Amino acid sequence: MMRTDFILSLMVAVLCGTAAFGGVYPVYEHVQTDEGSFFAVRPFYSKTVGEEGQVQDFLWPLYSRKEFKNEQTSRALTFWWTHNFAADAESPRDRNWLLPFYFQGRDKNDESYFALFPLGGTIHEFFGRDTISFVLFPIFGKSQINEVKTTSVLWPIYSHTRGDGIQRDRVFPIIGKSVLEGKYEKRFVLWPFWTSAEYFYPGDSGTSWILFPICGRGNLKKESTWWVIPPFFRFTHGERQDRIFCPWPFFQKVKSESLDKLYVWPLWGRKQIGDGMVDRTFVLWPLLWSDKFQQAHQAVSRKKALPFFYFEEKRLRETDRPEEEWTVVSKGWKIWPLMSWQRTGDLSRFRMLELWPISNVAPLERNWTPLWTLYKRTHADGVTKKDILWFAWHSEKEPDTNRSEWSLLKGLLAYRNEGDATSVRVLWFKLGEE
Repeated sequence: MMRTDFILSLMVAVLCGTAAFGGVYPVYEHVQTDEGSFFAVRPFYSKTVGEEGQVQDFLWPLYSRKEFKNEQTSRALTFWWTHNFAADAESPRDRNWLLPFYFQGRDKNDESYFALFPLGGTIHEFFGRDTISFVLFPIFGKSQINEVKTTSVLWPIYSHTRGDGIQRDRVFPIIGKSVLEGKYEKRFVLWPFWTSAEYFYPGDSGTSWILFPICGRGNLKKESTWWVIPPFFRFTHGERQDRIFCPWPFFQKVKSESLDKLYVWPLWGRKQIGDGMVDRTFVLWPLLWSDKFQQAHQAVSRKKALPFFYFEEKRLRETDRPEEEWTVVSKGWKIWPLMSWQRTGDLSRFRMLELWPISNVAPLERNWTPLWTLYKRTHADGVTKKDILWFAWHSEKEPDTNRSEWSLLKGLLAYRNEGDATSVRVLWFKLGEE
């Protein structure tokens, strides 16, 4: 059988002439490097091959297929998913899901499953649960997380849960009870009008209740809370945290060991988590945002004026140096829908237009972005390249070797100078060299 990329190459050659095999950018592109290859007939198909696998896109996001090491995954929009976790195994762990109707696969314990929603069946490893079984949903269902098992009838009306130290029963919204042994007992009657809880935490036991929407009271040894017209007004003071909603969501103030939050919504707000590991600020929500967060080896800073402006900078976390001196790994900005700039190491790129309003993703770069890029300037390895209207105008400049060149329509008119040598092309024919 002929390879898909060869068939598509032949189609392009028929439609566009033999020049297609030399590259009719951005519709057709074929690049071969020591690390792999890339082939595309945009926006219909692209294929990226690397050392450890390959990715194929068919009119992305309509359908994508990925092979990585010995795993295979595919996706059609957000509905059809397949995943073979060990494709070379005799009975591989796999998933074949057509959300929300069809579920079939084999889990990590080599157990197979099948379900047709809402008729019946069993689903494994779904929605954070080990198993989910149902018959004529929502009439009857069962689920399990580790050793915690839940049975429901006419979900969400009746539910019964048992596990190690866990008991939960409800006839929603009439009455319900939840027990975590040694931690708490929670109850509701005619939810959400009456809820109550008793806590058994060592050194911080106590009770709480809420009569919705009138008032509420929480009284623990290390924390005291009053609610007025919950959830709009809340006043909490204690050793673990101080919290004020007055009223929620317009004024929120929270202070604890892990969280420092102050919102005057929607005008201004700031939230810090984990001693500055996450620092987020907004102005005129949801328009203006500033985000800083630190990972194991890098710090990321982002600024957004939605949907028009986006900035991101990544630095190495060098704990032996002041933060302002950390090495910049990458930096970039986007002004939607006009232009963007990005630098990673010694490689930089500026381009126009930018029709995607949020952060670009790899499939978008492979299949769509080149189609609307009217101007691009790149700098890498000492060479500056410029392209206008895809292949209409191209120029290169390399100061270290005293080389410069430009071409119009792939050589309709072209000029090249390198050292003392100069050449000119007219109507794609080379006239001479000096």
